[in-house]
Amino acid sequence: MKKAFRLILTYFLFLVLGTAIGMFFYYVYLHLQSSVAGRPAAFFMKEDLFRVLFYVLGCLLLFVCPAMVYVRISNKGGIAHFITFILLSCVTWAVLIPLLGHFENKILYNTKDSSKVLSGGYFRENGDKVYYFTDDYNENPYLDTTAVIIDTTAEGTVEIEKIKPSRDFVLFRDSAPYSDILLKKTFGESDNQQIISFSLILDHAQAAFLKGWTFWLGFLSLGLLIMSLYGAADLFRWRLLNSGFLMIMTFGIFVANTLYYHPAFTSFRRQYINNKGFFIFLAKYIDDPLLVLVNVTLSLVFVIIGIVRFATRKKRSL
Repeated sequence: MKKAFRLILTYFLFLVLGTAIGMFFYYVYLHLQSSVAGRPAAFFMKEDLFRVLFYVLGCLLLFVCPAMVYVRISNKGGIAHFITFILLSCVTWAVLIPLLGHFENKILYNTKDSSKVLSGGYFRENGDKVYYFTDDYNENPYLDTTAVIIDTTAEGTVEIEKIKPSRDFVLFRDSAPYSDILLKKTFGESDNQQIISFSLILDHAQAAFLKGWTFWLGFLSLGLLIMSLYGAADLFRWRLLNSGFLMIMTFGIFVANTLYYHPAFTSFRRQYINNKGFFIFLAKYIDDPLLVLVNVTLSLVFVIIGIVRFATRKKRSL
């Protein structure tokens, strides 16, 4: 029982300490992204804090099961430890994750993103053009802003234009994920596809929960797969190998559940998989039936591994 209580303590410490530390670093990261040259910094905005809280806590809920499996590797437990793991995992995926999505929608429903503004008095280069605003652009949604636009090509010209305020202005689009293209040029312009996107996974969780219980069960296949890693907690004799295997499999699961939505694989699925009768039928009840089938199949593999390891360990002890 002591190990079961230790697991519960680890669970709550992981969420509480992880949320505090994660919010600090992620808030700094988001503040850097939203900064604009020449604009005063605005710290501790309530809307931003809520967004950071929901995102960080969502990521931790995705990772809390592997963290508990790691505790299992470090400290072998008995039946009470296993039952506690199952209960905490079920609470996480069946209760806490949907509750998190519910409160996120409820609290942030009427919250608008902060207005995108570009301060005047700075030269911003984008492609073959350089923009210079005489006043802050897009601060007032009803007033045009005067801009000096310099064409840097061989036959370039200098023009003065009145630009209408728009959140879809070219400097906003090309500066993503930053708010100011000056920061993007300072910190890097990489547009590579993320191999792991927790925001994408959490968005699909919310969408599945809103569609109905069958769609939600389909998404829970990811939770089942992560929980089933418990079965491979003592796959090897050495704890270091087990820990390494756990990290690799956890990383691989999230990579697969992110790259599944990569444009290249999405195009492949639409052309060769989604039009098959079996997947057309499943798509009526769950999203991404191929991903669900893969998750469930792999989870069964890990469950069988755990059962076999448990049976052989018991046999050796007799």
